Formats: sequence, structure tokens, C-alpha cells
Amino acid sequence: MKCPNCQSENSDTAKFCKKCGTALSKKSINHEEMINSMGGKEKSGDNNTKMIIIALAIVAVVLAGTFAYMFMSGDSNTSGGATSIAPAAKNTTKVNDNSEKTATTSPEKTAQSTPKTSMSILGGSFSTGSADADKTYAQIYVGKENAGTDVIVQIFYSRDGNSLNNGNMVPATVHSDGYLYITSADAYLYYPDYATIKLYDSNSNLMDTQSVSLSPTSGTQTF
Repeated sequence: MKCPNCQSENSDTAKFCKKCGTALSKKSINHEEMINSMGGKEKSGDNNTKMIIIALAIVAVVLAGTFAYMFMSGDSNTSGGATSIAPAAKNTTKVNDNSEKTATTSPEKTAQSTPKTSMSILGGSFSTGSADADKTYAQIYVGKENAGTDVIVQIFYSRDGNSLNNGNMVPATVHSDGYLYITSADAYLYYPDYATIKLYDSNSNLMDTQSVSLSPTSGTQTF
């Protein structure tokens, strides 16, 4: 045991310090043992406390990271998904509503604004007078089913490859007999030997075209 006076080591059975002669009482022994015992326990307790604190800190960090990830993931799905889906559904409904409204409330207007594009030149004739200076008359047959339809007719006349007119675009209406009657704007110095007919709808969309070779004489020639 240690001497409480000079801290010299003595045997456990010694009653006096071999160095300074201080009495070594059992009280001193018990006090020393108690200090050593308490010191060891306190040291062990401190180590255990530190380990518990470290473990709790690790658990707290893991839990905080997990909650943060779940919160960010959930917020992203909620804001992104709702924003991208809702407007799409709204726009689709709006388009469908507009289509139904047009179909149910204004069918007549839609039909009138859509020109007929299936009309064709089925035949006809050209007539000239007894003199070159007479106008040329064209009768173009497009079918009785087209009677009353508004169209535009353009006819180019030529002789020996030379144009005789500018091909004016003439508005016309199909007669009840299915014919279009078109008179040339001017008289020509020569009988035409070739004619090109172009048929348009009322919106100037080309529907049909036909070229006709003519004999450069007076009279009526069919095609």
C-alpha cells in the first residue's frame, strides 16, 4: 500500500511506513481502496456513456436523412405529377367541347363554307362565228347533279402555239342542264386551234383541267 504521507510503497501488512514512519491505518487502506474502486468504476462508466451518446448520434443522423429523403421525394411527386396531368386533362376536355359545339350548332354553316371539290369536266363544245372577229362560245358539261353550284372557269385560247387571250377567270353558276356557258371576253383575229379549260371551285381551288384541239374554222366543235 502507499504511504499517505510520502507515497512510498509498503507491504499490505505493514503498520508503519518504512521510509517516513507514518502509521498506516486500515482507514487509509480502505480509503485508498475505495478511491481506486470508485475511480475504476467512474472510468468504465464514462466509456459506456460515450459509446451510448455516439450510438444515439448515429441513429439520429440516419433517421434525419431518411425523413429528409422521403419528404423531398414526396414533394417532388406531388408538385410535378399534379401540374403535368391536370392541364392535359383540362385541354382535352376543352377540345372535345369545341368539336361537339361546332358539329351540333352550326352544321349548315360548315357545309356552306366547304366548297365542292369533286366536279369534273365531262364534255362540251366550242362555237365560233362566220368571221374571225367573232367571239368564241364555250359550253362545258359538268353534270346535272352540280346544278346551282358556283365555280370559276378559265379558258386559254391559242393559234399555232401563240396565245390569243390572257385567260381571264370568269365566275359562273352551273345551269339546271349541267352546263357552264362561257363567252370569250374579246374577239380574235384568228380562229383558235387549241383551248385549255381550267375549272376551279368558288375558293379558287383547281378541280379539273382539260385541253382540246380545234379546227381553225367557224362552226361548233364538240369534245
